[in-house]
Amino acid sequence: MDYAEGLKKEVAETKFLIHDLRVQWFFNEVIHYHVSLNTDLEVHGVEQAQILHGADLDELKAKAREVRKHLREYSNAVTNFSPDRTVLASGKSYIQAIFDMCTLILNPMWGRIDRVLSFLPSESRSVRSRSHYRNCIRWICGVYRRLDHFLAEQGGQDTHEQFDLADDLLDYAHHTLIGYVVERSAARVELRLDRLDHAVLGGRRHRFRRMFFNLIMNAVDAMRSRKVGVVHASAVVEGDEVSLRVSDNGAGMSPEKIEQLLADKETLDGELHSLGFVFVRQTVAEFGGTLEITSEEGHGTTVTIRLPHLRDAVPTPRMRYDCEKLDLLKEDDRGEPEIGRVTTTGARALLPVTEGAAWGETILEDYRISGAEHPGCIFAIGVTEGDEVDYFTHKPYERLWNLTHEDLAPMFFRATVRGRLEEDEERHPVLIVKAPHSVRDYFEFKEVPEEERSAETYVRMVHDEYVRIARKLIASGMDGRTGVYVTEIEKFFADRPELIETEPFRLERLADQKLSTE
Repeated sequence: MDYAEGLKKEVAETKFLIHDLRVQWFFNEVIHYHVSLNTDLEVHGVEQAQILHGADLDELKAKAREVRKHLREYSNAVTNFSPDRTVLASGKSYIQAIFDMCTLILNPMWGRIDRVLSFLPSESRSVRSRSHYRNCIRWICGVYRRLDHFLAEQGGQDTHEQFDLADDLLDYAHHTLIGYVVERSAARVELRLDRLDHAVLGGRRHRFRRMFFNLIMNAVDAMRSRKVGVVHASAVVEGDEVSLRVSDNGAGMSPEKIEQLLADKETLDGELHSLGFVFVRQTVAEFGGTLEITSEEGHGTTVTIRLPHLRDAVPTPRMRYDCEKLDLLKEDDRGEPEIGRVTTTGARALLPVTEGAAWGETILEDYRISGAEHPGCIFAIGVTEGDEVDYFTHKPYERLWNLTHEDLAPMFFRATVRGRLEEDEERHPVLIVKAPHSVRDYFEFKEVPEEERSAETYVRMVHDEYVRIARKLIASGMDGRTGVYVTEIEKFFADRPELIETEPFRLERLADQKLSTE
């Protein structure tokens, strides 16, 4: 079937967009947050603010009912194989309803979030869970931008742009994707941007972003069954082309599945499950590129897209939407572009080292007192080559509080080894240990001279710190039989396949590994 023009094309583009929105869960979370906020206002006796906020909440709920109604109509039209014009009309009504709800939520006059929160104490649930709300707003802001761009295209406006790939991926990741990955994976999967070379592409930038999101979304979905996971993304100039790669360490795919994704017929009538990769293929073709998938079942997948770039081209200035400028979207209270940027000057004076030497006991106590339905705690720790703990911060999970390492350690969460203690399927505590989020910040935090920084140095240092942390936790009260999952274990313990193949393994086995100096 040819979807290149006419009614079929319009229906296909509408289906593609709706498939990519993934917004209903975030709408629900915004509603739940504001319900909790209204409860906090009542509990703390802030009556006037509660009345005003209650009116805003009623307006939000009314918009949500409209969204659900139009979603039902669109879903029925698709699954019942209704005529194209019926599918298109219901799809456009659903898109407009979503756009209207996004517009309401992002209106700085609605919700009065900053003013309302100022009336509440810092220990109130609404104040503490603000980062979760911020992640939801980030995603909704991204949806608003996509819908605005889509409606402009539908109105016949020229949406071709020249954009710098590195700058755009960095912006999109920090303002939209990182929040999505955190929320949809319960903070067990991380998105890491590796090498990003500057290269100018020409085409529909928002369509390109939607393609990139599909790759990230598929990678996150592939790691649903894993306790820990990392999605890596990079863009490397190779001659006249730039290679965009997205890799995960998830379930992997069979050769038959790869062949199906790359060559399967693009059936759009009634079929929604395969739209994501169909859209990826069409977008790659639109940008004049090629697509390759390498995968091994049980060991992850890498998608490589090679695209021609425009040498010596100047990127088109990009309009920034108001919702990208909201205080809620800033990475910290100072509005800096990236949270956790560590500098060596004065860093040691800011390190929060608490609880004496009872590191392991403290983490276990946090787990025991956790008020969450599934108990657990979060911590970050740094152990020097001299075997001293120079950084430690921690917090138990609390009921309805979606806690991330960003909340726990906003100054250093990108630069340190982080962890969680949660219950496994048999309700026993299991340790999840994560490598530093940023290689550069880790080196700066450890005050490694520029001339000594390399990939090999990073692997050696993190390997050794994992071992020192395990030893320190056991020595300070944690049971050596505690199960452990380690992010990117294949990188840091490549010579120990018995560890890689037996996750979770006992903490004492990690402590028994040799340091590079031993």
